[in-house]
Amino acid sequence: MNDPGGKGAPKLGLLSVLVVEDSAFIRNVLTATLRTIGVGAVHAEPGGAEAIRFLEERRAALPPGTAPVDVVITDLVMPEVDGLMLLRWLRCSPKSPDRFLPVLMLSGAADRHYVEQARDLGATDFIAKPFSAGTIASRLLAAIARPRRFVLAKGYFGPDRRRTQRPVAMDCRMTGPREILVVHSASRAAGIDRFPVVHFDLPNRLGAKMGIAPKDPVPTLPDEVLAAAEAEIQNRAGDYATWIAGEVDELARRVDRLGGDAAAVPALMAQINRSAHEMRGQGGIFGYPLITRIAKSLYEATQGGFPVVTGNERLLLKAHVDAIKAVMAGRISGDGGAMGQQLLASLDRAKRKYAKPESEGDPA
Repeated sequence: MNDPGGKGAPKLGLLSVLVVEDSAFIRNVLTATLRTIGVGAVHAEPGGAEAIRFLEERRAALPPGTAPVDVVITDLVMPEVDGLMLLRWLRCSPKSPDRFLPVLMLSGAADRHYVEQARDLGATDFIAKPFSAGTIASRLLAAIARPRRFVLAKGYFGPDRRRTQRPVAMDCRMTGPREILVVHSASRAAGIDRFPVVHFDLPNRLGAKMGIAPKDPVPTLPDEVLAAAEAEIQNRAGDYATWIAGEVDELARRVDRLGGDAAAVPALMAQINRSAHEMRGQGGIFGYPLITRIAKSLYEATQGGFPVVTGNERLLLKAHVDAIKAVMAGRISGDGGAMGQQLLASLDRAKRKYAKPESEGDPA
């Protein structure tokens, strides 16, 4: 579906987006959603290293000065080269194909410190899982229609982190207007190194490509287009149930191994934490917000280093796994009503029962 909405709609059929997500299931959901809202070219890679290779190869195959894609949507937590490392490469590396490329960070770990890291590395926006088709569309269109000026300063290059210009009683920043170089498209930026701060007020070429004038409001997509995209997501709920069943079985095996393979404990706990992170961001997308709540609790319980795991800690992890299994076995959607409340209350009791100082108890 290209350029849904007819006359006056943004020309999304001309847009190219790179999706970077290590979960094949979520990667497929994202690419299908983007295509349903009308994005013309959607590329997908399973990790940051693959994305960098794709961007380098695509840049080499295109005419000089042509961006390999228009927008990057990348997961934050991925093995090896994660979303933050990819963002740093895009903003800072001499090999970056376009240091001004809009980058939307996508993750279930929507905690303040992750948001701050993404912001400080120059992210355009941050999208928390669970997401909806409407959220993806609105963030994408805002990035295209309302790009913030880029700022080059000591230790930072990226969109202006101040989203609005508001008067303040005292501005603690010591840089005066005469110390700021403003670069426009026609500027040669002579003597750029002499200024502590550089503002890049460049024309919105991407907006123009999409048919969005500078003073136009941020466009929205018709309700029927968003409904079709949301239906595309929800139609995969059955696939999600099948997928998560396998994930939970693997999670249970890892928890069981904690009781007999002491040398593998750090790696197993890291894997459990990573699985919890993924489930934390996915359940709500497909109508299982209880999965998100339980997985968030598991994620928090497995944060930090674990050279050993006590018997109580292993029982606590098992209680989380059993709770996730119960949700999926009963197909408990939404808040689950009375059954959902009983399940969460049972998990809370397990957390109180098995919580204890790290110094107590013997390793499992």
